[in-house]
Amino acid sequence: MGMEKSTFASEILIIHKFNGGHLKMGGFTVHVKYKGGKRDSLEKAVTLLNTYLKSVIDKQKTFDAGTAVLVEDNTTPSILETDVMVYMVRNISKSVIKAQGGSVATAEANDKILGMTDLNKKICEVYADRLYEDSPKELSGAIFHETAHIKSNQDNAMHTNKTGFLGASPDYNGSPTDDNVQFLATNLGRKLAMTTSY
Repeated sequence: MGMEKSTFASEILIIHKFNGGHLKMGGFTVHVKYKGGKRDSLEKAVTLLNTYLKSVIDKQKTFDAGTAVLVEDNTTPSILETDVMVYMVRNISKSVIKAQGGSVATAEANDKILGMTDLNKKICEVYADRLYEDSPKELSGAIFHETAHIKSNQDNAMHTNKTGFLGASPDYNGSPTDDNVQFLATNLGRKLAMTTSY
């Protein structure tokens, strides 16, 4: 018995050293709720998002893993207070933000906007009909973008001096820039209570 306790304590110490002296708290998850659009585009976008999240996880010390998952409509997942929920809606007329009393006037006035985040309502959404040829690449980038808005608790100020996925006119070709990845990593541990039941 004494030997087992000693071995267990050694394993904890080794894990603690391996993590650079920081104990990590499980995983971070982006839940993408499917409410409309091409499902196969979303499935591919979730796969791409998982590759982006690996880079984000490597640049922070709070979480030991990052995952994007597809959530079926009419289900309400239990999410952690550090997780994010992004709704994929068919078009802006199906906006969750608007249905919950928020404003999507900016996106209604500009059909180039692929998604919106309401920082007060704690809702993120992307619009499937605005994607170029149902592009999974564009969709994954838009989900990353809206995740960065909610995790940083920043409105359009987030776009200041940003390029790539986080610019005011985002470029979703390629992958998130190192600065994009670092920005999300820096804000990843922020706690929030997202709307998940719509």
